[in-house]
Amino acid sequence: MKRFAIVISILPVLAFATACGTATAPITGKYSTTIFKPVSAQGVWTLNFKKDGTGDTELNGQPTAHTFTFKGSTLTSPGGGPNVCPTAGTYKIHLAGKHLTLTVIHDPCTIGRAQILPGHTWTKVG
Repeated sequence: MKRFAIVISILPVLAFATACGTATAPITGKYSTTIFKPVSAQGVWTLNFKKDGTGDTELNGQPTAHTFTFKGSTLTSPGGGPNVCPTAGTYKIHLAGKHLTLTVIHDPCTIGRAQILPGHTWTKVG
């Protein structure tokens, strides 16, 4: 009976520790960066992470046609459309406080999003 009481008493502690160890805060809000090179990508870029797991981009405060989805720490940029890479690209999201970086998981594209998404520090602005 003592063992049963001990097990029952530590179950809530184990459940709390497990939940805390695996829970990650969802990414939401806007993150911006300023790109200087290449000239074709110059400007202030903003990624808007929405609560529903979708996102869009702005260039110098104006919406662009580029959208993305994200789940956990993975961002997926679809392919297709005018002036867009024909295949999708995936990126690992690294969030540290108000700063976000993206690293390539797989992306055959070498222009466009490949020059904008990875290699920059994005700062939360909203």
